[in-house]
Amino acid sequence: MGLRHTIATQLRQPSGWLGRLVGWFLCINREGTDWTVGLLGIQPADHVLEIGFGTGYGIQKAAAFASRGRVAGIDFSETMVRQARARNAAAIAAGLVDLRHGDASALPYPDNSFDKVFATNVVYFWQEPLANLKEIRRAMKPGGRLALYVIAKEELAEYKLTQTGVYTLYSGDELVRLLAQAGFRNARFETRSERLRTGVCALGEK
Repeated sequence: MGLRHTIATQLRQPSGWLGRLVGWFLCINREGTDWTVGLLGIQPADHVLEIGFGTGYGIQKAAAFASRGRVAGIDFSETMVRQARARNAAAIAAGLVDLRHGDASALPYPDNSFDKVFATNVVYFWQEPLANLKEIRRAMKPGGRLALYVIAKEELAEYKLTQTGVYTLYSGDELVRLLAQAGFRNARFETRSERLRTGVCALGEK
C-alpha cells in the first residue's frame, strides 16, 4: 500500500517496533494537549476520560488537576497502553489512574461516569464519528464537558500523508455540527496559533 499509508496507519494505531517510534513522534502533540486540558477546567474531584491517550502525557496532565478524582483512558493500541502505563505507573498504583485497551465505539464505563472527556488528534481516525460521540455522551455526567482537538483542516490537507484514506479531516465548523448532531449542547470551537501549526478545539456539554 505504500510507505505513506503505512505511516498513516501507524499514527492511527501504533503497533510493534514502528509503533514505539511513532509514540516518540507523538510528543509533538504536547502543546495541543496542554491547551485542550486547560480548556476543560478540570476540578480536583472530577472524573476525567481521555480517548486515545497515546503515550499517556495527557493522562498525566489531567491527573495533576484531578488530584482527588479519577482519570481513565482508553486506547486501541496495545503498544500505547504499555507506554502510557509505564509513564503513569505511580498514579495507577495509587488508584488515581486507570488505563485500558479498547475503542471509543464501546466504552467500558457505566452511564454518567465522567465530568470531563477529551481527545487530541484522534477524531480523524474514527470510522463512525457520530456513533462514537453518542457513546461518549452516554458515559458523561449531565453538565459534563467534551473537548476535541485537531490541527486546522487546511493545514493538514497540505500533507500527502493525510490523503491516504486513513484520515478524515475536520474544520471547527464541521466538528461543531457533529457535536450538535450527537446531542451536545453549547457546541462551539476555539482556535490557537501554536509553534508549528494552528490548533482547533471543539467543545460541547451534555
